[in-house]
Amino acid sequence: MTRTPRTSGLSAQWQSLDRRYQALNPRERMLVALCCTVVVGMALDKLWVTPAWTAWSQARQVRQQSAQVLQTLDASLATLRQRKDLDTRQLQAELAALQARTAQADAQGRTSDLVSPAEILPLLEQLLGRHSGLKLRSLQSLGRTALGQGTPTLYRHGVELTVEGRYADLLDYLKALEVSPQRLLWGGLQLQVLQHPQVRLTLRLHTLSTDAHWVEI
Repeated sequence: MTRTPRTSGLSAQWQSLDRRYQALNPRERMLVALCCTVVVGMALDKLWVTPAWTAWSQARQVRQQSAQVLQTLDASLATLRQRKDLDTRQLQAELAALQARTAQADAQGRTSDLVSPAEILPLLEQLLGRHSGLKLRSLQSLGRTALGQGTPTLYRHGVELTVEGRYADLLDYLKALEVSPQRLLWGGLQLQVLQHPQVRLTLRLHTLSTDAHWVEI
């Protein structure tokens, strides 16, 4: 095979270096080998080890930061759930207390100050007008029901009211209904927490009257 001048030159240089190396004593050879090892190690470190270590460190830092963000989000969600549950239990307790007081008043037979059927809607509209934070979602009549066979016949007239608002506004509205001079009897209520702090309340109210004309909406 014919060698090119460049190949021949490299071969000659290599042979020259080899002769010089062979002419060294063992200690000098060891020093040369050590220097070559250090140079190769530095080259590998610069070209591969250091970039790989830097990339791994950056990826590890990103993973740690992502884990911290996820932990923070989980903690925030847990706090919101606890707050929502606490508000729900608190409102339910307040409503239960109001129901108990109303039931006790009904049991004592205090019906002389009940609102008349014709005054139910004006009363509800008046009380809602005082609580601007509440929104009326629905209002429907539950009709009338005859109670017993006495003379005169006593009728129960009812309406179902659904409002939405903040917890404090709903509580104030219920207290206003309870202390109103024109009383209404409570037939039942349902509570639904929509999204903190918004709450939906469905309330059934009725009155007793000898008037057979029932509430129309």
